[in-house]
Amino acid sequence: MQMICHFDVTDFASWKQAFDADAEARRDAGLSVLQIWQHADSSSKASVLLNVNDRKRADDWLSRSNALSSDDKGTVTSSTAYFVKPA
Repeated sequence: MQMICHFDVTDFASWKQAFDADAEARRDAGLSVLQIWQHADSSSKASVLLNVNDRKRADDWLSRSNALSSDDKGTVTSSTAYFVKPA
């Protein structure tokens, strides 16, 4: 299973630095980054594709990340996440 996350951010470079700093928490949640995209027409939008090893731990990571704005150093203004699987 994979998860696609879309982020509205204050600035892509600042968000990316904060996102990279959270790598250990993602690993602990059984998530691995497959791809990160900066939107071509906006420096305030980012998308991430993650591999999900454990749905429950991934849900917990999402809840924690949404609750703790310090994790993203205030760079995320809104986010959405979708769990997907191959059709």
